[in-house]
Amino acid sequence: MGSFGNLGFWVLLICMAFQSVFGFYLPGSYPHKYKVGDPLSVKVNSLTLIDTEIPYKYYSLPFCKPKEGVKDSDENLGEFLMDDRIENSPYRLKMFKNETEILLCKTNPLSADEYKLFTTRIDEMYQVNVIIDNLPAIRYTKRDDLLLRWTGYPVGVKVENAYYVLNHLKFTVLVHKYDQSPILTGSADGLDMIPEAGGSAKLGTWLLVSR
Repeated sequence: MGSFGNLGFWVLLICMAFQSVFGFYLPGSYPHKYKVGDPLSVKVNSLTLIDTEIPYKYYSLPFCKPKEGVKDSDENLGEFLMDDRIENSPYRLKMFKNETEILLCKTNPLSADEYKLFTTRIDEMYQVNVIIDNLPAIRYTKRDDLLLRWTGYPVGVKVENAYYVLNHLKFTVLVHKYDQSPILTGSADGLDMIPEAGGSAKLGTWLLVSR
């Protein structure tokens, strides 16, 4: 027990020394700064289910695809360890721009196989997971006097003998004004600045803080 404790102490000490000299950065974990009108990165993750460990790729269902084609997203360390399957999406959001009724694509009627796949995933209660600037989208549901928060949203619902795909989404994105700071920190992109309370607000950039 004692040798393990000493080993843990030395590992912690080495990590602290490394951080004091070079800084510590996990790719994808540092918040991005946006100017008004800049595009927000909207990605899709695996279809997941609480009762099983079997995920499916988002585009295993015939959802609308990006015009540039489906591409795997660069994963940060946490996403890699969680075995996430993150890909780009056709959703187009812009910082501080309110837009409504955006048509993603026009699709042909579902084939018999596609219809069967959709109904199966709906019956199995699979969830769609969306990521905006490395933050998972949260769905709010009001039940009695409680406001419940859920990660993701259902593929669809079954009402009596009819199936409905949830393909009309409304995103609410909360942002915070970025303040300039004289404090510098190292990141994968070189030197960056840490926001400081009460600093100058001349940069005109914003941070995404909730979705």
